[in-house]
Amino acid sequence: MRRIGLKNCPYCGSSEVYISAPKTLGERFLFIFLLRLMRCHTCMYRHFRPLLLPALKHPGKYTVVTKPAEAVAIKKTEMR
Repeated sequence: MRRIGLKNCPYCGSSEVYISAPKTLGERFLFIFLLRLMRCHTCMYRHFRPLLLPALKHPGKYTVVTKPAEAVAIKKTEMR
């Protein structure tokens, strides 16, 4: 049975907990019970968290890679 964690992972106590994608139909309807599916990236266990608590998205998936400002400035001066 999965547990409900408030801030940290209820299994290992780690604070590296991110939103997890639902895999089954039952997990997709968690919002009815005001729960969100979370995954701990230390122990890789999934658990539920109340929907009203803030949750983090995994930083590796959602970061936009940008070029340093110096590289962009050099490229612009070369084009002229």
